[in-house]
Amino acid sequence: MDTSDRIPALSRLLHWTPVAVCMVLFAQISFLGLRPAVCESRRLAEAQAMMEARHARDLALRDAIATSLRARSDPIYVERQRRMRLHAPLLAQK
Repeated sequence: MDTSDRIPALSRLLHWTPVAVCMVLFAQISFLGLRPAVCESRRLAEAQAMMEARHARDLALRDAIATSLRARSDPIYVERQRRMRLHAPLLAQK
């Protein structure tokens, strides 16, 4: 092999080097960067849906507790509850 055969081979190799570098870079991003990011995105979307449901449930519980506390601070409600407890055993005997 003399130098005249090596020059076209080297020229061809240098011509395709940018393509090979881009392919290697794309493969690295695809396998090491994109797939884990997509998997993490899916996991976070599922966790977000679960947290939104939990948050809605907690807000409903908070509203129920606030309503109960407001009712217990109302003297008319407290009196009605006291009278119901007094008369409940009488109603159960009938």
